[in-house]
Formats: sequence, structure tokens, C-alpha cells
Amino acid sequence: MFKFKLLSPFFATSLLISLTSSFFIINRAQADGPETAPKELRETIAKIDAAANNHRLEQVLDFYAPEFTNADGLDRKQIGQGLDNLWKQYPDLHYSTRLLSWNQDQNNLITETQTTIEGASHQKIRSFLLISTIKSRQFLQNNHLVKQEILAESTQLKSGEKPPEIDVNLPNSVKVGENYDFDVILKEPLSNQVSVGYALADKVNGVNFFKSANFDLEVLQSGGIFKRGKAPETPEDQWLSAIIVQSNGMTIVTQRLRIDK
Repeated sequence: MFKFKLLSPFFATSLLISLTSSFFIINRAQADGPETAPKELRETIAKIDAAANNHRLEQVLDFYAPEFTNADGLDRKQIGQGLDNLWKQYPDLHYSTRLLSWNQDQNNLITETQTTIEGASHQKIRSFLLISTIKSRQFLQNNHLVKQEILAESTQLKSGEKPPEIDVNLPNSVKVGENYDFDVILKEPLSNQVSVGYALADKVNGVNFFKSANFDLEVLQSGGIFKRGKAPETPEDQWLSAIIVQSNGMTIVTQRLRIDK
């Protein structure tokens, strides 16, 4: 059994970047593209990127309202703990945020963003390269983040001299009770090389952000991992994770599957 602490992309990306759009209020009913965003918004996002890149935790948390809620069940304190642990493991994380759209409703300034992140963790046994992306929607009031929804997320961890290169096929969302395919495909043929791997699904919630996962590795008989799953009967997002290990490296992927009513 291979035991590994999964890294949620939630702590790796734009949760902490796209908080500050409410330094100004503009009355707009429809979402606008990034080209219409005021200069203050673009500059503020750049400043938050810089604070995250320098791991200034208190400065980042200052933008969260005390009553902040996240659809995944995390509060402001848990976010701070998660970021602190993440930055200790990956001391050189680099964040880059892109504004996708923004608009104003009656009570909130709403932004949608996509953040990319890369960084390395050097441990006693092995080193890991993290590559992650997340798309999210933020709701802001009085200069503070009060609510956030994660729309899409994906993280890969790579280790070794030549970690396996993969393609992942997974829908962004499915309906409750609907079947779906989770395919993790090796870009290079197996040839004579032995590859082992495993895939698992787990629901997204605050507890699972901090727990370890157990992978019961199996010898792969084809060029990847091909699993058919069924969405739960309740609209609870899931993480789909897979690991592929070869003699000269391994790759771990975690991707969110949204479960809609």
C-alpha cells in the first residue's frame, strides 16, 4: 500500500489571490470581460499575487471577512492553517492570476478568475514539482471576501528523473447519479516498462483537505488508468485522484468533478 498526503488545489491557487475587487463599486448587471476592468482592480490583483508569492499570510487573511464561507466547508482559520502548511512544504510557490470576468449585483461584487501555480518541495526521500490551476468565483462586500465557489481545479505532482507524462479525460461536471469516465492516459507506450497505478474518488469537504490517501498500486495492463464511476445521489463535489509510478518517476493527479442537481 502506498500512502500519500494528497494536496488539494484549493490551497494552492486563487483562493487567496482574487479577493480585492471590491475596493470600488460599479453598477453592472451583466458580467464583463477583463478588458473592461478598472485599473484599480488589475493593480490590486497583482498586489495580492505578490503577497502570496512572498508568503505574507496575515496580509492575505486581512482580505477575508470573519464570516467567510466556502462551499467546501472551510472557514477563515482553516484556510490560514492550510496555507501556512502548504508554504512550509513548498517554499518557492509562484502564483499568477488572470481575471476572466467581473460584475456587480445588488449586494456583491463578483469576479471569476483563473490562477496557475508552480513550485517544488524537497523532502528527505524525494522532491516534488507541483503544477496547479483553479477557476473560481468570488463574492465581495465592503472590501472583504465573504463567499467563494470553486468552478474547476486540477493539480499534478511530479517526482523523479522522468515522471510519466499523462493526459486526463474527466468531465468538468455531471448530474447526480450520472455515470462518468475517468481516464488517465500515458502519452508514451508502456513497451517493456512496468507501470503501476491506482485511482480513487473522494468527496470534497473540509475534513478531506487534511487527510492522507491510500493507494493500493496495481500493475497496469494498458496505457493508463481507465475507470468508470457514478456520481453520488446528492450534489457533493468529488476529487478524482490517480497515481502512476514507473522506474524513473511518478505522477499524481487530482481533479475536481462538480456534481450538479
